[in-house]
Amino acid sequence: MRLPDNFYLTTEALASAVLILTWLVVMRSTRYSKWQLAFISLPGTAMHEALHGMVGLVLFAKPKSFSIFPKREGNTWVLGSVGFGNLNIWNAAPVAFAPLLMLGIGWLLYVNWTLPSFVMANYLIWVASGYVTACALYSCIPSATDIKAGAVSGLMYGGIGFGVWYFVH
Repeated sequence: MRLPDNFYLTTEALASAVLILTWLVVMRSTRYSKWQLAFISLPGTAMHEALHGMVGLVLFAKPKSFSIFPKREGNTWVLGSVGFGNLNIWNAAPVAFAPLLMLGIGWLLYVNWTLPSFVMANYLIWVASGYVTACALYSCIPSATDIKAGAVSGLMYGGIGFGVWYFVH
């Protein structure tokens, strides 16, 4: 595999990537203390739940409750939640997997905030932007509850996509 001719690794790209990876390691290291994890990943939790809510609003899933505060449910902790009044087979997958959009948000934050902050030698903002970018990347993974809520809908869309592909080819 050959890299494109215009590809080059710059100091700011490498330093910013290391910064974000460092923040991700810090977040991962707090996984055994739910309160520490809830505190350090609060911006990511807010983005995660906001994406569920926004996509649910656009797709008429009727969001009815929203929380970004951790609460204990049985033997587990829930960092945040959004309740819906009209989740169905047509909108469940996009609503449940909406946090995956944070991969793109994380990339945009990296390119448009983290890298320029390093270039301008504004290191306090650079560290903060690396933290927010890491929060976006850390929180983009759908939870087990999200996967359960969107699984049947996702399989339906996968089946429809396969059927269209099969009949076209």
